[in-house]
Amino acid sequence: MKLLIVTQKVDATDSNLGFFVSWIKKFAEQAEVVVIANEVGWHEKMEHVHVVSLGKEERVSRITRFLRYQRFLLRTLPEVDGVFFHMCPEYVLAAHFLPRLYGKKSVLWYTHKKVSTRLCIASRLVDKIYTASKESCRLQSKKVEVVGHGIDADFFSGNPFATPKLRLLSIGRISPTKDLETIIRGFLLLKEKHPDAALTLVGDTITEADRVYEEELAELGSRSLFSGPAPYTDLPMIYSDNAVFVHASRTGSMDKAVLEALSSGLPVCTSSEAFSEAIPGVTKFEAGNPKDLAEKIATAFEHGEIGYNEKGREWVRENHSLERLSRRIISFYLL
Repeated sequence: MKLLIVTQKVDATDSNLGFFVSWIKKFAEQAEVVVIANEVGWHEKMEHVHVVSLGKEERVSRITRFLRYQRFLLRTLPEVDGVFFHMCPEYVLAAHFLPRLYGKKSVLWYTHKKVSTRLCIASRLVDKIYTASKESCRLQSKKVEVVGHGIDADFFSGNPFATPKLRLLSIGRISPTKDLETIIRGFLLLKEKHPDAALTLVGDTITEADRVYEEELAELGSRSLFSGPAPYTDLPMIYSDNAVFVHASRTGSMDKAVLEALSSGLPVCTSSEAFSEAIPGVTKFEAGNPKDLAEKIATAFEHGEIGYNEKGREWVRENHSLERLSRRIISFYLL
């Protein structure tokens, strides 16, 4: 089998999209893969994978990238068995009817709560839309199917021999929707009772509003809490160096970072509606309530409940592993 993948970026060091290199490798275990990427950065040479760039890293104009995209599609579609569009409905729209013209099944992977006009139109052009959870794609369509988040459980395995300490971690965009204010205020309350507690915030700002929010948070807590964005390749070590993952996002979506933390053996304290305490190692606190957050973590620590979360790791492997996701997607093309 030969699969065409269309994606934003192929760069193993990228803090946001670096994970997708592991997806490409996993697909390549089951098929020959051709990747069309808007931008290409550093990545190891992958067996059975051919990557072409539209040239964003070279600052090529949008119209030139569009024309290259059309040329690559016309050259590649006759040779492949299917097309996998990653995240961007725009790539589906730009491919328009070409996959159908060549009789190729096409799939869109999409995880965002926004149901845009572009997504609605793209849904009519593809044969299937895969998503991570029911909260991750809110388009009302029979084409939408939940298959889990695709976490590389071998990459995120954690350290089962780490000494339990009150080292708190949060990873994600620095944005008001992540409610980092509650996390920082909760941490400051926790330190009153446990002075050795530590908090690390890993992530980057995107918009000007995000940057203003980060400055406000730095005044509330300390600039030293913010370690900035981290290359994807560094994340396993970062998870292993901490003891509890803290999460207060109000997007309602199942954040990938929470699942990576669980796969790494970390217990998770979250206020998100996307996660329940039925998940091993997950503790819920009231949204926007730093006192409740501090009390939940302090209680767990004092009762010796902070340690390597093997059951949470197994839950991720059973429900959100990359192995499981890749086989589900590949099997669709073979039907």
